[in-house]
Amino acid sequence: MAEVTDQEPVLVLNDKKYIISELEPQAQYCVGQMNYIKQQQAKAQEELDRHTMAYMGFQSQLTQMLEPDTEDSAEAE
Repeated sequence: MAEVTDQEPVLVLNDKKYIISELEPQAQYCVGQMNYIKQQQAKAQEELDRHTMAYMGFQSQLTQMLEPDTEDSAEAE
């Protein structure tokens, strides 16, 4: 996506580099929106990871409550 060089932020799109400040305003707007969306996707992935881990924790706890012998015999092997 966008990378910052020593001079100015650069957009890499289809293996071509564009200096963002030289793009048309609408193109700069698109770059800004794409960056924002990437940030939101990362936040959503983090939240999904938390939910997945919480689900697994509850599943493990439920398994221990309903099948306590299963875990004990698995540990003995």
